Order: sequence, then structure tokens, then C-alpha cells
Amino acid sequence: MKKISLMMTLLFILGAAFTSCKEDTQPRLEKPTEFVLNTPPMANETYVLEEYDGVATQIYLTVSQPNYGLGTVTSYEVQLSKTEDFATYQSLLTVNTQAQIQCDGYEWSVAMNALNGITTEDDADKFTGEAEDIYVRVRAFIPNADYSSICSNVIMLNVQPYFAVRAPGKLYVIGQVSGWDINNGEVYLSEPDNGIGSKIYSGEIEISASDAASGFRFYTELGSWGSDGALPSIGANANDGDNASVSLDEDSYYSGPCVNGKGNWNITNWPGGKMKMTVDLNEMKVYFQKAN
Repeated sequence: MKKISLMMTLLFILGAAFTSCKEDTQPRLEKPTEFVLNTPPMANETYVLEEYDGVATQIYLTVSQPNYGLGTVTSYEVQLSKTEDFATYQSLLTVNTQAQIQCDGYEWSVAMNALNGITTEDDADKFTGEAEDIYVRVRAFIPNADYSSICSNVIMLNVQPYFAVRAPGKLYVIGQVSGWDINNGEVYLSEPDNGIGSKIYSGEIEISASDAASGFRFYTELGSWGSDGALPSIGANANDGDNASVSLDEDSYYSGPCVNGKGNWNITNWPGGKMKMTVDLNEMKVYFQKAN
């Protein structure tokens, strides 16, 4: 019995060692320890944000890409604060995926105004239009990997915003239902008025059976089809053409994951009519159901 016990123990140890070695060879997403926001060349000057024909001026930031140990698409969230410790801050709505970050002047103005208590049209009398110092940092992260989040160093810029308040965000439905036109903003979901900045979008969309079966995906902004696995597209899978054929259950309901990417949802058993769509970009999930 002792020999059998010793042999079983040895086999267990060898098996555990083999498993450990096998696991160690698997690629892993490393937690970065350094992430740098570069000081812009114009940091000593005042950035004057204006809007021309509905197009806002931009502020450009550059960062060093964190080393996650794997080739992956990093998301960058720009944060603004009136204090260097970021006890209170506002995030720009657009999350970038490039190391050169293009910050929309409208979003920047909205964030600065919100820090000053200007959040609705009724607050217009509080707006002074003066330039002020604002602290800036960037948060880098990989979606669905909480431990990947890292904040950069803090820089200070002098910025003059214009009057702008945050309206409910939109998520555009692009597919046969919109003519596969990347500039067609007529079909969209939106945040509720009492949930601005929640990143939860919903709406009731009139969609035929053939249009639902032909496929669709979502876009955070119009004008560009984007790249595989990256914003501005939100899809069922990362790569263009890697579509998901799904069906509603007996209660005319479907829920599932979504990712940054260009794979379509093709709903195979939609009878036509109004579909309620909800996209939660915090949980990265979608919900489709027949509207009541």
C-alpha cells in the first residue's frame, strides 16, 4: 500500500508540474506599470475652443502605449479636473484607440463647463467664457479587463471653452436598415435624459425581417467604417465578416455580448416591426426584444 501511495503522490506531483508548465506558456495580458502623457508643444499657450459651421476645434494629445505584453488594442479615456489630485473629474465621452488622441472641442468644453456647475441650458448665466487652467490625465485600459486600467501622469493646460452642455449620447444603427450608409444618422439609440454619460443606449427601431436578417452593428460616431476590433464600431465580433446569426427566444428576446469591432448581428427569426434595442457599453452587452 505504501508503494501504491507513493506512486500516486508522484504521479500527482508530476501532473501538477506539467499543468503549471503548460499554463505558464499561455500568453497573458500583463498589468502595465508605466504610462506617460506627453506635454504638448503648445502647452504654454492658451487653447481657444470654438465651433465653425457645427465643427468644433480639436486638442491633440499623445501618449506612450502601455506595455500589456500582448498585441492588443488599447482604449484611452481623457479626464479633466480643476485640481491636480483629481478628487473630482469629468471624462470626455469619446474613447480613443490611437496613441495620438484627438479630443473634440465640444466634448472638452462640455467637461470643463460641467466642472464649473454648468450642465444645462438654464446655467448659461454662469458661463464666463474665460480661459482657465485645467489638469489633464489619460486612463488606458483594455475593455473587460479591470486590472488593465492605468492612469497617466498629470499635465496642465490653459483652455478657453465655449458654452456647451452635454446632450444624451447617440449610438447609430448601421446596416441594411440604414442603407449601409456610414453617414446616415437617422437610425440611432440614445441615452435617457436622466442618464447622460451612462453609456447605456436604447430605442425602438422599425426594422423589417429582411433588414434584421441582413445584419447590423452600431457606431459611436459617423463618417468612418473604422478598423477590426476597434471603435467607432460596436459589433458581435471583432472582425469584419465574422458575423453572429442569432435568434430571439420564445418571448421574442435576445441578450448577448458585444465588442469593439465590425461583426454584424443577423437576426434570423425576426418577424418585422418595432424592435427595442439596448446597448450597455459598461457591461458590453446587447438586448434585443419585440417592443410592446
